[in-house]
Amino acid sequence: MKRTIFSKIHAVHIPQSIDSDINETQPTQSTRLRVCIRSKLTWLIFTIVIIAIITIPTAIILTKKENVVETNLTTIMMTTGEGSTTLMLTTTESSSTTTAKPGSTATKNSSTTTTTTTAAEPDSTTEEAGSSCNSSWNTTGITLLSSSTELSCTRLFVDSNDTLYGVDKDRHYVWKLSKNAESAEIVAGVYNSEGDDSVKLQYPEDVHVDRYGTIYVLDTNNQRVQKFINGTTHGITIAGVGETESDEYSLKELCYPRGFAFDPTYTFMYIADRCVDRVLRFLTNSTSGTDGVLVAGTEEPDNTNEALNGPWSVWYSSWKYNGLFIVNNDGHSVIRWTPGATSGTFVAGLPGISCSNSTCLFEPTDVKTDANLNMYVLDQGNHRVQMFRDNSNVGVTVIGNGVAGNSSMQLDSPRGMAFDSKMNMYVCDTGNGRVQKFLKL
Repeated sequence: MKRTIFSKIHAVHIPQSIDSDINETQPTQSTRLRVCIRSKLTWLIFTIVIIAIITIPTAIILTKKENVVETNLTTIMMTTGEGSTTLMLTTTESSSTTTAKPGSTATKNSSTTTTTTTAAEPDSTTEEAGSSCNSSWNTTGITLLSSSTELSCTRLFVDSNDTLYGVDKDRHYVWKLSKNAESAEIVAGVYNSEGDDSVKLQYPEDVHVDRYGTIYVLDTNNQRVQKFINGTTHGITIAGVGETESDEYSLKELCYPRGFAFDPTYTFMYIADRCVDRVLRFLTNSTSGTDGVLVAGTEEPDNTNEALNGPWSVWYSSWKYNGLFIVNNDGHSVIRWTPGATSGTFVAGLPGISCSNSTCLFEPTDVKTDANLNMYVLDQGNHRVQMFRDNSNVGVTVIGNGVAGNSSMQLDSPRGMAFDSKMNMYVCDTGNGRVQKFLKL
């Protein structure tokens, strides 16, 4: 705003020292001039403040929309069914908390630097552990449980708390050994009592525990899968219909299944149906009598890449290949198979040939993979654990010496293995009636 300070005089000469029209001396005019200047400065400052109030928030909003935010490392715990891992994800300061379900892909919101991480398969901590490329173990085992407890171990599982679960096939129950505990406890089945009701098991072969503590048991001689909700002792049949007298097995029936696995999303369960030489897929929320889907095998034993031969164990890997690793016990091999494919790729062993050199297997019983794409095979007939690098068919013996024995450095007909969060290895040393722990170096 412009203000008029002095009166306008027409056609009159006014001396510099005196304003005759308004009868003011020069000092009085100087005072009014200072007032004028202060007034103008006040308005100028007021205008600057108003402009700042308007422009600064606008600039902040525009800046936040730019991808120029300083990054920091945020640790996000992602829990999978069998286990959890700590992943270092790069996020922005403005990122919100990301919750990832087991097996899901964690993708941050639009205000973050997007980083995706695929979780490991739910039924083990092996892939989640992010094992180092220096894959070696102390070859002297530590006995956790032994024959003094009348143990008949066939398969193992380790959860996110490094709690160890095992199956005692001959005594029809599942046990749990908590970390640092001195004794195991029964969590499914009845000790030394077989049966086909909801409480009992009959020669179970495999076990899996999800992040909620729900226990899944492959109840082999009852030809079914039992689901025990956390805290209950009564199982629910989610696959299989029990024993049948038919020589031909439909997709709803199982025939002495030996192993099972779950995909990363917990949507599907894959079962190695041994005596029909196939792998069937079931929804994990299915019920008894539901048809499975044939995903691998021709239902006739063979050593071609289109068939299976005595499938004993199955493992789902979400790394790189995103599919199944199937152990052919009778075919002395391991085959990798993508669900939906009509054939697989042999990745270990010589199909149909048993021997003991570095490229051979003899009646293998279990397989696992890690985040570095190393594959571990329990070579039962050769009493050892073999490790295969990705795209290599030459195995390296990491546990055992190829000769059956009961020393701390030997195995006898091992049937199952698992890894904890530190990649320590646990082995069902079945022939010796014990569980051995081998420390990661």
